[in-house]
Amino acid sequence: MKKVFLLLGISAWAGTTQAQLFDRIKNKVQQKVNEKIDQTIDNATAPKKKSEENTNGSGNTTTSTTSSGNTNNGNEGAVANTDIRSYSRFDFVPGEKIIMQENFAQDAVGEFPAQWNTRSGAEVVTVSNRPGKWLAIKQDGVFYPEYLTSNFPDNFTLQVDVMASNGIAGIGNLTVSLLKAASADEKFDLGTDNHIMSPSFKVSLAPKHSGDGYLRYSSNVIGSNTINGLPVFNVPKKNYVRVSIWRQKQRVRVYLDSTKIVDLPRALDASAVLNTLAFAAYAPDYDKQDGTFYISNITLAVGAPDTRNKLITEGKFVSHGILFDTNSDRIKAESYGALKDIANVLTENAAVRVKIVGHTDADGNDKLNLDLSKRRADAVKAALNKDFGIDVTRLETDGKGKTQPIDNNNTEVGKANNRRVEFIKL
Repeated sequence: MKKVFLLLGISAWAGTTQAQLFDRIKNKVQQKVNEKIDQTIDNATAPKKKSEENTNGSGNTTTSTTSSGNTNNGNEGAVANTDIRSYSRFDFVPGEKIIMQENFAQDAVGEFPAQWNTRSGAEVVTVSNRPGKWLAIKQDGVFYPEYLTSNFPDNFTLQVDVMASNGIAGIGNLTVSLLKAASADEKFDLGTDNHIMSPSFKVSLAPKHSGDGYLRYSSNVIGSNTINGLPVFNVPKKNYVRVSIWRQKQRVRVYLDSTKIVDLPRALDASAVLNTLAFAAYAPDYDKQDGTFYISNITLAVGAPDTRNKLITEGKFVSHGILFDTNSDRIKAESYGALKDIANVLTENAAVRVKIVGHTDADGNDKLNLDLSKRRADAVKAALNKDFGIDVTRLETDGKGKTQPIDNNNTEVGKANNRRVEFIKL
């Protein structure tokens, strides 16, 4: 009998040891997975599988069963956050009409974008850890879209996604320039970081290697200033940032992801006319360090949102700032500012009831687009109730899919304008 108990004890001990060993192995595997997730995008240009390369104009992978008419304005590259309150201090509200939507969908991988100009070099690539196409910049130069030919109004918003490889951290910077230029020569001369003579506002990002980066902002009115120690862009811990710039006449605000970095009441002359968007890259040793900047999902929208007047007086307000995960009704965290804007109007006008209507572009299956637009309207209703305390009895929902376009569906700009959420006063 003692032998039996001894054998059972040995078996139990062996089983426990095996279980512990299994747990250690499992933990090691999970650790490796987490390390893999945290790796940089140094190998980001590795080719994707063929099924991943077929994207439509919205930057979404197209399949026979997936609806691609979405309301994310080409911003699929952003990492989704399920809690929109993580952006509770994000008061950015995109302009009313989109005039530029650039995700390089129409350009061939390996080529410089057909509608852009440079005297340097860059190429369109796909990356392994984010969808869509990106302009990969591996050398000094100025890069700008030629199709922006009109003056920008004194109220507009700009958003752009920026990534940095491990090799560029600590040695390079990328400048986003909004300026006035009369010719291509001036765009190349004035688009760099150190030229602030003409009417202009510029933001330069310098990621650091395993440390906090810095942001430099400048204009012909205020000169140049630097903010150090920004944890929003340190490589490899964080190699991606969404830059949002909001001009309202003299006032300019700059956001990195959910954080407002600067709010300048007199950054520009009230009469300053800007007509050019340019990107300038600088680094001394691109080749030695395999350094690369990536840009994509660029949205320029004009017109200051006038939510109160549009909804209360005119009876309808159209939002392009409520964004969703690709082919999903999950609201992106960066939609907080746009949702808060409409929630404030509803709070201040307690007797007003509205119908929330979702709309898509024409890409994808009609039936699925219609269903998606309705589910997204329901998601907006739920968010207004949960996060802003708006009574659901004041909110109705509907979805129209692609059936009521406000722009053509033949261009990226047209599709971006058609992807929207409308609030109609009842």
